[in-house]
Order: sequence, then structure tokens, then C-alpha cells
Amino acid sequence: MKNIIDSELAKLIFKDIGKYKFTLGFLLLNVIFAITVVHWAQLNRQMVIQQDVLLQQRDDIDLRWRHLLLEQRSLAEHSRVESIARNRLGMKRPTTDEEVVVTLP
Repeated sequence: MKNIIDSELAKLIFKDIGKYKFTLGFLLLNVIFAITVVHWAQLNRQMVIQQDVLLQQRDDIDLRWRHLLLEQRSLAEHSRVESIARNRLGMKRPTTDEEVVVTLP
């Protein structure tokens, strides 16, 4: 008796599936598209996060570059170079008597 009911139930289920196959097909497509949309949204979020990290790195590098330029300018300042030449190297400005003019033939 139970086998008869089970077989009839299975027949009814397959008959309903056959009757609503387009509806089930659309439902399956809808689920697949929904999963695809979620997947692409996640990839998009990851790319935006990566872009933000790269932009932050670019800003940090740009800031360090500007600091290096300021440091280079301060180290190359004429008064500093002249001070180091006098104090460390014992150099002095030549007088007019000490100047030697070299002419090329």
C-alpha cells in the first residue's frame, strides 16, 4: 500500500514538474543570476578596497618625495655649503691678489 502511494506521489511530482517546467527553469535562472550578481558585487568591492589601498600608498610616497625635496633644498642652500666649506674644510674666499685667471690658447 505504501509503495503504491509513494509511486503515485512520485508520478504526481514529476507531472507537476513537467507542467511547470518553464516556471522552474525561470526560477533556476533567477537564482543563478542572483548568485552571479552577488559574486560580481563582491569582486567590485574588493577592487575598490584595493584601489583605496593603492591611492593611500601613492599619497604616502608623494608625501615622502616632497619631504625629500625639502631636505635636498635645505642641504644645498648656499649659506650652508659656504659654512661647511669654511668650518670643516678650512676654505676661504680668495682675495684679488690670490686669484689666478687661466686663459685657453
